[in-house]
Amino acid sequence: MKLLLIFICFMGFQNNPYAQAKAGETRIYIVRHAEKLSGKDPLLTPEGNKRAGDLMRTLQNEGIQKIYVSQYRRTQNTGDSMRIRLKIDTVHYTADTLCDNLIYAIMEHWDFGKTILIIAHSNTIPQIIRKFGVTDYPYGDIPDNDYDNLFLITYMKEKAKLKLVKYGAKSGVSAAMQ
Repeated sequence: MKLLLIFICFMGFQNNPYAQAKAGETRIYIVRHAEKLSGKDPLLTPEGNKRAGDLMRTLQNEGIQKIYVSQYRRTQNTGDSMRIRLKIDTVHYTADTLCDNLIYAIMEHWDFGKTILIIAHSNTIPQIIRKFGVTDYPYGDIPDNDYDNLFLITYMKEKAKLKLVKYGAKSGVSAAMQ
C-alpha cells in the first residue's frame, strides 16, 4: 500500500520534467500476453503473433511512451510489433505475484504522468489493477483462454478509473468458427 501511495503522489506531480501526457493524467494500458505455445518459456502461436499485431494497431495512436514486459518471451513478443514499428522503449521487470517489481520499475523510470503499456500474465493482471488503485477489481486469475481484454486505468486528480475494451479476435474462437 505504501508503494501505491508514493506512486499516486508522483503521478499527479505537475512539474515533473518527464511528464508528457495530458496535464494531470496518467494512462496505463494493461494486457495479457498473446496466445502462446507450450513449454517453459514459449514463443507465441501464429494466432498470438496476429494478436500482437492487432494490439499494435489498436494502440498505435494512443501515445504509448513506454512498454513494460516481464522476463518471459511471450510478453516480450506480444510487445515487439509496437516496440519496433513505433520505436517505443521497453522496460523489463521481474514478474511477481505482489507486482512490487513492476511498481518499482515504473517509479525508477519516472513514468508517472505518461501513457504506458504493461504486458503481463493471467495471474498478475488482477493484482496489478488493484495495485494501481482500482480496489474493487475482483480477485482471481484471468481464465487461461482469455486473451482479448485490454484494460485502461486513467488517473485524474489521483483517482483511478478502470475501463475494459476488447481487441483482436474473440478469445477461445477457432479460425473455423470466426
